[in-house]
Amino acid sequence: MKFLRFAIYPLIFISFLQYGMKLDKFTYKTWSKPNLDVYYHLPDVIDEDTEVIFIIHGNSRNADNYLETWIDRADDKNVALFAPHFKRSQFPSFNTLQMSTSKGVIRENRTLYLNNSIDELFVHIKSLFGLNDKKYNIYGHSAGAQFVHRYLLTSDSPAVDIAIAANAGWYTFLNGANFPYGIKNPPVSLNDSNVKKFLKTNLHILIGSKDTDVDSSVNQSEGAQKQGFNRFQRANNFFEYTESITQQNNLEFNWEFQIVPGVAHSNSKMSRAAALIFFDSN
Repeated sequence: MKFLRFAIYPLIFISFLQYGMKLDKFTYKTWSKPNLDVYYHLPDVIDEDTEVIFIIHGNSRNADNYLETWIDRADDKNVALFAPHFKRSQFPSFNTLQMSTSKGVIRENRTLYLNNSIDELFVHIKSLFGLNDKKYNIYGHSAGAQFVHRYLLTSDSPAVDIAIAANAGWYTFLNGANFPYGIKNPPVSLNDSNVKKFLKTNLHILIGSKDTDVDSSVNQSEGAQKQGFNRFQRANNFFEYTESITQQNNLEFNWEFQIVPGVAHSNSKMSRAAALIFFDSN
């Protein structure tokens, strides 16, 4: 009987770890796009200093797991966390803001485009939860990092304070390649103002030093292959190219680049580095 008792307890403990955390969720309906489930976590007290962080999941679409990770990262911090769930059936190309496929085919249904979407959601949650923050922070990993940097480029005036794009699979370069690999022939209006705002944003490009595998999750299209062989090469090339054109054109450039040592394609590990950026900047 003693053996049975000790054998059962670990199972109960594991079950508690897996299912013990109940996450809050609401459904955002007041827009022209499909309903959007948003997982969230609030501090014990919301006051005028409460900050907002949006967390953008990867292609696994596990927004709930991403939020759980960030609840640990933001322990005892005065932050409200929001993790929208872009369901595959409704937003198959959320990484390109529903503007194209990952193979470069432009999507014609403009009503589904996700530029300006986070700012619309920001206005909604401020009203819903009585938040006062005038700006928000945003973090995305993998496909979520693709979402973040394209969102900053194609949205009108994103109210972003700090943005972090971690371990993106590929990028939209500020070059003459066709969208989504570059900014030629974009499906939305892009002008000098968009690009200058993009470059002025406090954007951190993070890449794990071991994110070098090339598997089925890495975009192998011709446009992506031109950016580098793997995620690590593509991140370095993206930042170096962008930095070079800002220097050549004397443009304001507020990005940072960080290689996270010993980390492969892991949201949980990259989020530790991201949390230091968000919380040590206060």
